[in-house]
Amino acid sequence: MGSDPSVAYPETVGKTWTIAVLAIVLGSWGTLASADGSSYGGVTPGSENSENLPPKAEEIPEGALMLTWPGFMMHKDGSSCFFIQTSQPVEVASQKSEGRFELVLRNTQVHLKNNFLPLETQFFDTPVTRATVQRKAQKDVVMVFEMREDATPTIAQKKGKDGFNYVFVKFGP
Repeated sequence: MGSDPSVAYPETVGKTWTIAVLAIVLGSWGTLASADGSSYGGVTPGSENSENLPPKAEEIPEGALMLTWPGFMMHKDGSSCFFIQTSQPVEVASQKSEGRFELVLRNTQVHLKNNFLPLETQFFDTPVTRATVQRKAQKDVVMVFEMREDATPTIAQKKGKDGFNYVFVKFGP
């Protein structure tokens, strides 16, 4: 885990703000890098310390169910995983249609407007080209996955060592 393996990125990705929210995970929560080669400064699922808390975490009202960070990771085995960090466990539902997969987070608010920015994954080897957090009805939030190919993910939810909850949406290699 202490080594710093190099990460190759497609040249067409560039240094866009959408890629800045993407993280490539090497190994089991190993070294992270951003598209411009600098260290990844975002949320890291499984982190044992509070160095990578979501922005303004101290402003989350006690007891509020908030989506605090959406993220994306590629694993060494070729699988891809989207994660949604929430302030506490959340009831989820899913819906699949032509070219879309939706993950509904019941009774959830979005912590910061920045969390509505899309996760652009079109340059990665994943069945998803883009994922976007959107409001659904008055109390729900949905993460919409725009699919380039038909794939059904596995969904898991886990409490992190950092005190936050994580919903994982994993697509096989």
